[in-house]
Amino acid sequence: MIPLPLAFGFANLAILGWLGAAAAPILIHLWMKRVRKETRWAAVRFLQAAIKRHARRLQLQQWILLAIRTAIILLVVLAAAKPTLDSLGLVGPGVRTHRMLVVDASLSMGLETDAGKLITQAKRLAGQLIDQSREGDVFSVATLAAPPRAVLAQPTSDRSRAKRSVEQVELTEGTADLGRGLQLVRQLLTDAEAAASNVDRHEITFFTDLTAATWGPLAGDAPAGDPSDAEAESAATGQAAQLYAKLIEDAVLTVVDVGQPDAENTAVVETRLETSTPTTQRPLAVRAKIARFGGEKDSGSEEQLVDLVVDGVAVASQTARFSAGQTASVSFSHQIRTPGEHTLSVRLAEDRLVADNQRWLACRVEDNVRVLCVEGRRGAAMYVASALNPTGDNDSPIQPEVVSDAELAAIDLADYRCVFFCNVAQLSRNEAQRLESYVRGGGGAVFFLGDRVDADRYNDLLGPPAAATRTVTPVVFKPGDEQDGGLLPAEIGRPVSSPQFRLDPLEYTHPIVAPFRGRERAGLITTPVSRFYQLILPNDAASQTALATTGGDPLLVTSEFGRGRVVLFATDGSLTSVDPSTGEPWTAMPAWPSFLPIVRELLSFASTGGGGPPAVTVGEAIGGPAPEWAAGSELAVIRPDGQQETTLVSAVRGAWSYDRTDRAGVYVVRAEDRPGTLAAAAVNPDPRESDLARTPSAALPAELRLRNSPTTDSGEAANLAPATGVHRGLLMAALLLVLLETFLAYWFGRSAG
Repeated sequence: MIPLPLAFGFANLAILGWLGAAAAPILIHLWMKRVRKETRWAAVRFLQAAIKRHARRLQLQQWILLAIRTAIILLVVLAAAKPTLDSLGLVGPGVRTHRMLVVDASLSMGLETDAGKLITQAKRLAGQLIDQSREGDVFSVATLAAPPRAVLAQPTSDRSRAKRSVEQVELTEGTADLGRGLQLVRQLLTDAEAAASNVDRHEITFFTDLTAATWGPLAGDAPAGDPSDAEAESAATGQAAQLYAKLIEDAVLTVVDVGQPDAENTAVVETRLETSTPTTQRPLAVRAKIARFGGEKDSGSEEQLVDLVVDGVAVASQTARFSAGQTASVSFSHQIRTPGEHTLSVRLAEDRLVADNQRWLACRVEDNVRVLCVEGRRGAAMYVASALNPTGDNDSPIQPEVVSDAELAAIDLADYRCVFFCNVAQLSRNEAQRLESYVRGGGGAVFFLGDRVDADRYNDLLGPPAAATRTVTPVVFKPGDEQDGGLLPAEIGRPVSSPQFRLDPLEYTHPIVAPFRGRERAGLITTPVSRFYQLILPNDAASQTALATTGGDPLLVTSEFGRGRVVLFATDGSLTSVDPSTGEPWTAMPAWPSFLPIVRELLSFASTGGGGPPAVTVGEAIGGPAPEWAAGSELAVIRPDGQQETTLVSAVRGAWSYDRTDRAGVYVVRAEDRPGTLAAAAVNPDPRESDLARTPSAALPAELRLRNSPTTDSGEAANLAPATGVHRGLLMAALLLVLLETFLAYWFGRSAG
């Protein structure tokens, strides 16, 4: 049976407002209508008989022309609105349509329902649409993911091949990037127009669950939260809107909604290792955040069992209690007694969306934390090394190793968690490049400046490309801020003698000085400093000031560099630098009670980068430092799905990187010719995909055709016969009416003459 048209749709609904223009011919007719005036004239009696014979014919001619002119305007406006029929029955088989099927493959499409997973339903409906299409239609297939992928880029009329391509779509564990997805669709559409010149029209159909995380940019949702995230979201919204506006000009866009209204979900949205330097000598502290999305807010609280899994074995459990729309935090403490790379995860019991029930951490546990202390003169690193290991025991959790600056060239920095430079005069170009590679890969570097430092040499090799003085103001430190340019967070100016007997911790906002809040007796703010280098900060916000003088001069500045961190202290960390104007040491800080805790905080902060970024999500690149012997060689990457791939270590940067992180879990890096694990990195799902809140249909553009996809009791999908555009037929009819109106106006005028 041929399906009958069930409903009209319009691609450009706003154009219908111009239907009012159809009244123009009628208004003009009424305005131009002659006013009857009665004048008594004897001869009129003889004319009335002739006029009555032609009056009815003239009136009929005028009504015909008026109707044609009105119909022309109506047809043009309707054609501009691009009406579509939800049926194939009224259009002949000669109209060929390019149908692009875009299947949402994001994590949320893995939601299990009574009819199966959402992505399974989406693929079934896409196959049904192929079956219901007309003979002669061509098909292409793409995925909406991050990144999107063209499964069948070249349009084909082979229905079997098109359906096989749909079946090849695999669920990912990442997000769906709508902006990049529309960009891919636009490119495929352009290629299809060039390759298939005999196609009459294009129709793009999205099979998706319409979550706000994916479709929010097109709905114009206002970004919230972190300002940097808001800026990125705003840019994504603008890009999606622009691409949509271009697509709607050339194709009919339809969304088939396979989502579940009011779906609930519980997920692990954050895991954090709170121990900055993990060793076998003390327990690791792990904190996780559990969130419950959806559900009625007054439905009461529920309990959820949460497991800590170490190397695949559950070692501890906690009970989390939370209500709908709320989060709960759980903490674990577990000691790992074997050094090496270890995998930690926090796991929930399975629910209808399994992929976000577990979140991973990769952790390198060492017998002790090795720290390299490079001194520019004998004794310059003595106080720093003593603060790191006060007892000098070989079994101390922190093991500093003091070397002279002349020995630095022969040392592999990758063997150390952090490097302290204590009054080192200068670095060679090769040493500077090795240090940059080390920090970029996740290492930490701390610089104490002193009287031997060659500021110009530091600025030339390691300083930012441009710097300008700015006022020191309290800042909120945000992990991930990375400075563009040189390694140092500030340009080193000239040394000044300006005795300071009180320091400004800038409201204790920085992680290094935050532990001193409320502990004024520790002596941090009363540390005497008589001579220090002026630090000139760049104009960007990448550099963070942790400590300053009361006069506003930065004293302790930090920044992110790649995956590592850099700390610059404007004064010496020893008593060996002497102020020439007074003959006294630059500072008494090494003898002050705050020195030991501040050095420990410097190590904790700078070495945190070595454990990897705190939150790497699916689709983001991972990487880390590589030993110097691995420069230019290939390393093996074992993925969470068991597959093995290779990655090349940069000979210049001395670091490895890998970007095909399409699965959540831990990626293990090994050298094929050496035993053991070289590195490990955790990749987790984006928490936004766990929120199954949907985009309201009213918030989507009016031209976007939205179809629900109810299923019958047998599980068969409802009829999804593609819409048929009739705007070309309307334009053709309008053209014919224009020609007809011209001919009739000429004919009637000639007859009247």
